[in-house]
Amino acid sequence: LVVFTDTGITSTYICTTASTGNNPSSGGTAHANWAYIAKGVTDPIPSQSGQSGKFLTTNGSALSFGEVSAGITDADQWRVTSNFNGSTGGGDISANWERNDNNFDKIGNGMTESSGVFTFPSTGIWRIIVCFNANGTNLQYLGYSIHVTTNNGSSYSEIAENYDSCGQGTAYFNNVVVDAIFDCTNTSTHKVKFRHGTSGNFSFEGHSSRQRSGVTFIRLGDT
Repeated sequence: LVVFTDTGITSTYICTTASTGNNPSSGGTAHANWAYIAKGVTDPIPSQSGQSGKFLTTNGSALSFGEVSAGITDADQWRVTSNFNGSTGGGDISANWERNDNNFDKIGNGMTESSGVFTFPSTGIWRIIVCFNANGTNLQYLGYSIHVTTNNGSSYSEIAENYDSCGQGTAYFNNVVVDAIFDCTNTSTHKVKFRHGTSGNFSFEGHSSRQRSGVTFIRLGDT
């Protein structure tokens, strides 16, 4: 029983027939007078140098070190800071936006906003959660929609909407949630904005120190 290195691979062998002057193997093939006990492999585990914090993975034929997911890499929350009046039809919610600065300071770089248009800090699959409050009287419908552009604002398309009615004979509060997932493949061209739609006059409810009407952005994973 011997240990022998053949073309850089070390294996163990047992002699099956008495012989003299024959190496146990050559080019990875055992000699007729020898048999493998345990056959070695080339570089069974890749070098660990510089791989701190990574995990060992396989593609089915080879091993390599992969990156450990950081989980949620971007999350941000914005709100409308003050009330405004809306009228029949619809319009963009374009003013008085601020980041939640009371109990949360974003994860990652955070969204940027200009006149109600939001730019993503990184590409990826994003969840967009809208929660808006308003009050009105005798409104057949009052709701909101999420609009995205993939050409830097040349055109927008609606990807989600939700509506409710509001009040019969007196003013009632109205709360609407709109939830969508958007694939941002280019941070220069892919952006998002929000619109209201209503059958009559209403008062949109904002607040400067609590989330009364706002939007949450969460990056779920890579595009």
